[in-house]
Amino acid sequence: MAPQFPMPDPTQPKPLRVIAAIAGLVTLIIGGLPTLGVALTPQAIGWLSGVVGALSTLAVALIGEQHVTPYRAPRAKDGTPLVRANPDQN
Repeated sequence: MAPQFPMPDPTQPKPLRVIAAIAGLVTLIIGGLPTLGVALTPQAIGWLSGVVGALSTLAVALIGEQHVTPYRAPRAKDGTPLVRANPDQN
């Protein structure tokens, strides 16, 4: 029997999606600047896109780590250790 997963909550904030959308939009704008008459070399466009990619990756890591429970030492936001409700289950 396949495992059953709960449906995602549509009201829950999705900060990582927001970061990805912003990074994609900024990269799209950088790539489109030459069509608007802004003189950028292909190397400059590549460099700027790389900077946006690196910064967005860092933002995803820093923000994402605040929204996940560590596997080795799970704790609630107030620092209380989390324990299994039924320790007999794996």
